[in-house]
Amino acid sequence: MKINLTRLCLLLLIAPACALPGGAQAPDPWSALQQENATTAGAGYVLRLRQGGFSSDQARQILALLTEAQRQAVPAATLTARLDEGLAKKAAPQAIVSALETRLRTMTQARAMVRTAEYDAVPAAVRDELLIATGLALESGVAADDLQTVMRRGNGQAALRTKSVVEAGETLHLAGVDRETTRTLMDDCMQRNLRRMEVLRAVRYSIQQHKSGMNGDNIRRSLWGGNAAVEGARGWRGGGQGGTGNCDSTGTGSGAGQGWRGGTESGRPPATSDTGSGSTAPAGGGGLHGAPGGAMGGGQQYMGGNR
Repeated sequence: MKINLTRLCLLLLIAPACALPGGAQAPDPWSALQQENATTAGAGYVLRLRQGGFSSDQARQILALLTEAQRQAVPAATLTARLDEGLAKKAAPQAIVSALETRLRTMTQARAMVRTAEYDAVPAAVRDELLIATGLALESGVAADDLQTVMRRGNGQAALRTKSVVEAGETLHLAGVDRETTRTLMDDCMQRNLRRMEVLRAVRYSIQQHKSGMNGDNIRRSLWGGNAAVEGARGWRGGGQGGTGNCDSTGTGSGAGQGWRGGTESGRPPATSDTGSGSTAPAGGGGLHGAPGGAMGGGQQYMGGNR
């Protein structure tokens, strides 16, 4: 069969115009994305992704993850903070997609864990704080079973205290403390009903001793082995002899003795009794999470940057 090359070339030229009625152009995929996401958490990201050099398919993946988070009742800020970080650091598109997939998976798992531990009765904002802390701890590699045990000890009520202990577990894990020591220290903090600042002190002291070569059992003996009530009366937590006076942020109290809620001077562990009155100055560097996306003790990498 003889082919007319001139006719074939003409057909190829006019084919695109015939693809749509009236010779209309194919719709802009970016315009379609903008319309599809007009009422979702990703509405403001379409233009930013386009300007950032993402393909429309890559942008669609990212926006779909934000929409799924909304559907799963995962706090949107946990994913958008991760996305903002990736965009600011000019991370590769696929690295950002992977980071968001991981964040959505751990947050969805954390939401299920919070529900299993029966925290549905606490205010939504407080419950979300616990959810976020748990998701970030999972993302950092803290064992889910250990976190679930901590949450169950909270009896579905002490959500903020449980959150502090969950964050403490992540801090210990990121500092290289072994799983068994991390698990038992978290359990100790829950059983002793430690307040946030007391948890901070215990964590800082434990990491310090871990770095000096002390094993987990000895860290715990050093922390809890003494009589806490007597320690408080001696001023270890109250700031002065007999628990009188206030301790300052450096850990030195008025009168005799050391104010252990203000610091950890002389290498002594923070006591945990309720005797005495100490200051509650922030613990300084290496503290707990301050906002979604932050990390305790230095944080993790974002495919080449800090979390």
